[in-house]
Amino acid sequence: MKNKTSRILLIFLVSLMGNSIFAEAKLLPDFNPETVDWGTHRYKITLIKNEEKIEMGSVTFRNKLTGNRVILTDEYQFSIEAIPMSLNMTQVCLKDKYLSLVRIDCKGKGNDQFPTYKVTIKDGQAKILGPQKGFMKIPEGTVTTMAFMRIVTQLPRIKGSTYRYGFALEANEMNLKKDYVAKVIGKETIINNGVPVKCWKISQNGGGITEQLFWVTEEGILQRILMDGSKQIDLQTG
Repeated sequence: MKNKTSRILLIFLVSLMGNSIFAEAKLLPDFNPETVDWGTHRYKITLIKNEEKIEMGSVTFRNKLTGNRVILTDEYQFSIEAIPMSLNMTQVCLKDKYLSLVRIDCKGKGNDQFPTYKVTIKDGQAKILGPQKGFMKIPEGTVTTMAFMRIVTQLPRIKGSTYRYGFALEANEMNLKKDYVAKVIGKETIINNGVPVKCWKISQNGGGITEQLFWVTEEGILQRILMDGSKQIDLQTG
């Protein structure tokens, strides 16, 4: 009984600390088209398992600014047990600090986990057309996983600074989570393709996820992502 009470107290204290960090963090900075240097970049996807690195495939991030919209396209190509798979997801977003979602067009091949579907968002309501049709509420201030991979490059690179947003959407599963905090840890040099690259290291926590880590160069180029401690994405050059 005593051990159970101690565990409950510990969980309560951790929850309080998390809420305190969220409250003290700043809002995400406003979208600044003058500093955007996203372009088109290709990344290698690696699975780290038992200290072994297994190359899984690649993803290409494409970005286009037009009128009052930002168009984000992620093109995944990979193979699992010699079975080729692909996922091509385009998100149309507003030019605001959250890159608020307007529309999704997703085409998947090779696996039921990568479905083909469409989503339109109007007045905070998402209409989903695909294998799982339906509606869901998208709260104001929601950031998609894809969008954060761009937003992270625009965070002011000041050691120790923290930024928050209320909701995150894992668009591939239309899974909504809450209370996310990103923290600029500091400068770190990583090795990519045998070459040292000076970066800013940024962490993200929230929604019960395992800590995510991002490395961004001084010029604002996303260099590396580490998710779940095992999925690594590295910028490819040349």
